[in-house]
Amino acid sequence: MSLSLTRALTRSVALAALLVAGQVSAADLALVLANWDYRRLDDARDARDIRAIGQRLEEVGFEVISDYNADADDLREAAARFRDRAPEADRVLIVLDGHFVSTGTDAWLLGTDARDVGPLNLSAQGVSLTALADIAGAAAAGRSVILAGRSGRLSPQETGLRSGTQGMTLPQGVTLASGATEWMRYAIFAGLLREGVSLDDALSQLSARGFLSDTVGFTEGNIGPSQPAIDTEALRSQAEEEGFWAAISALGTEEAFDLYIDRHSRGRYVGEARRRIAALDAEEANRWQAAEERLNLTRNDRRQIQRDLTLLGYDTRGIDGIFGRGSRSAIEHWQRDRRQEVTGYLDRRQLRQITEQAAERRAEQAEAMRREEDRVWQDTGADGTEAGLRAYLERYPEGRYAADARRHLDEIETAQAEERARDARRAWRDAREQDTLAGYEAFLERFGNSEFADAARSRIAEMRNDDTDRQVAAARAEEREIVTNTVTRLLVEQRLMGLGYSLGMADGNFTDQTRRAIRQYQEDRGIFVSGYVSKRTAAFLLAGR
Repeated sequence: MSLSLTRALTRSVALAALLVAGQVSAADLALVLANWDYRRLDDARDARDIRAIGQRLEEVGFEVISDYNADADDLREAAARFRDRAPEADRVLIVLDGHFVSTGTDAWLLGTDARDVGPLNLSAQGVSLTALADIAGAAAAGRSVILAGRSGRLSPQETGLRSGTQGMTLPQGVTLASGATEWMRYAIFAGLLREGVSLDDALSQLSARGFLSDTVGFTEGNIGPSQPAIDTEALRSQAEEEGFWAAISALGTEEAFDLYIDRHSRGRYVGEARRRIAALDAEEANRWQAAEERLNLTRNDRRQIQRDLTLLGYDTRGIDGIFGRGSRSAIEHWQRDRRQEVTGYLDRRQLRQITEQAAERRAEQAEAMRREEDRVWQDTGADGTEAGLRAYLERYPEGRYAADARRHLDEIETAQAEERARDARRAWRDAREQDTLAGYEAFLERFGNSEFADAARSRIAEMRNDDTDRQVAAARAEEREIVTNTVTRLLVEQRLMGLGYSLGMADGNFTDQTRRAIRQYQEDRGIFVSGYVSKRTAAFLLAGR
């Protein structure tokens, strides 16, 4: 809605509110519910303006039951209070806004906690408009009006239902109207609450159905046509505007139509003036477009123009060979910066200028990049160090000094590789002389990729296997010393079974299953795994660990 229309409506509503302030009876009841801050659905921001309507209704004498940003439970609680008060009302006004959904026979205002809305769970998601209409109709048929805002918009894909209030069934004597918040405010204070205004006239700016009449109003009073006084000043103003428009039309220029709009911003011919301006703009645009088409630009030509404009600092929003809105905007900005006629289209002279300017900019950039590379080379690679050479190549892998940098690096790496080979041979000779597990492991830690690494690993494996055999033999000997009879073996089996290890029947005989249980027990407790009851294993078993 335009700012001027909003101001006009505001003035009308304020005046109407003053006129009706003394005409509201104590038996006037209003239910005002508006939700705009939904937790899981899109917000219905304009619904917040309903709060002002509720406050104004209280000021003019209505008993107002209201709630804002209410969840489903709070909406139903407000509806229950409304139900209890409605029987005493002579007139009922219900003002609602937020997200509405309709099943075809009923409509619902959703609570702020609504989620996963569908036909089967509506009763738990909000409040039924049909139920509210039934309450209002039973209390004040012919004087019951429901106004539903349009701030909320839900797509059918979100709910499986229709958005809005269409299709709901209305009881006898109840009126339902919907529209924007500003028009709802206007309908209430400049229509419904004024004497002599019929329901039809009061709701003329809204989409209304149900009980409507051109002889019955929401507020009592004689309803009939009025005879306004002749406004001679208005007639003089209209004659002046008609003459001015005739002169403007004769000129027929864009500047003339702009002048009419400036002088008569709400005049009778503002729409026509804007249409004539648009037609003139289109005619001029066609002329500019034709001039550009005569350039016979290919798609590659257009790509190059987009690259040139981007280089000059004008964002074309892509380089695709298509002059869309981004490219046209870039051309307009280029034309404006060079004080040329802003058309968004190019002629041959402008194309040549863009090409020349872009070539100059590329030459400047190339020179600046060359100077910067020279500086970086002096700061990094020129001293011949490995770190400096790598720093240069990281920044300029295809630079003018890249070949020299790689040659120097190859020399450095060759020398380093030879030194590492010499060190590896010396270290391998020392490890062979020591011939210890620790010596071979230390060699692999330093020279794990050398030519001697596989030999070191093989020797470590041999030494570890020999050590394992020795430890198993020692464990077997220890078992012979401490497990000397059937009773002792039976005790070992019972302890293992008590600790949850499966070994079949405890009979004092160490079977393969018994050996597996012993190995598992040793592995679980970090004891050397031998399958025999060593002294350490026996100590753990006796301690019940």
